[in-house]
Amino acid sequence: MYNNVKENAAASLGQARPWSEVFERSSFAKFHGSTEAMGRLRKNFAYFKVNYGIVGIATTALVMFFNPWSVVVLAGLALVWFYAYLIRSGPFVFNGREISDREKFLGLSVASLVVVFFLTSVGAVLFYALGLSALVVGLHGVYKVPDDLFLDDVPEATGLLSFFTGATTGPPLRPPSVVTAV
Repeated sequence: MYNNVKENAAASLGQARPWSEVFERSSFAKFHGSTEAMGRLRKNFAYFKVNYGIVGIATTALVMFFNPWSVVVLAGLALVWFYAYLIRSGPFVFNGREISDREKFLGLSVASLVVVFFLTSVGAVLFYALGLSALVVGLHGVYKVPDDLFLDDVPEATGLLSFFTGATTGPPLRPPSVVTAV
């Protein structure tokens, strides 16, 4: 499992664009209208998606560095999950009843959500990091002029965030046919 994660991370990082290209000062300009801004954002997101992911991870790490209590809480939750799934070999028994894996997963998920969002400020810190990352990526995406990018070598995106690139999955939409009775 560790080797798979390591290989996937190395393959993804290998697709990152050079940082000199990301921050090339001569390619930044004001946009004229929301249509142009969204077009730039789509093109830049498709081209720099790995770099933007690195920026998001780095921003989250920086925010966590300034909020060490959040790191402690998340590390504690990670240890609980680690113990429940990897260390403990036998099933959990509660009030003489064996807890299934599904119940264990749901219980840990609910407990983690309660701890992160209601008992501590970790949820607010994570949303702050996510918002700051989105702001940085969004500002770069709308101010960088994508005209000089080689977008032909960018594969069409499919998946969760494909709406940024305008990619579609499946057949094109067509108007519904109307059947009338004679």
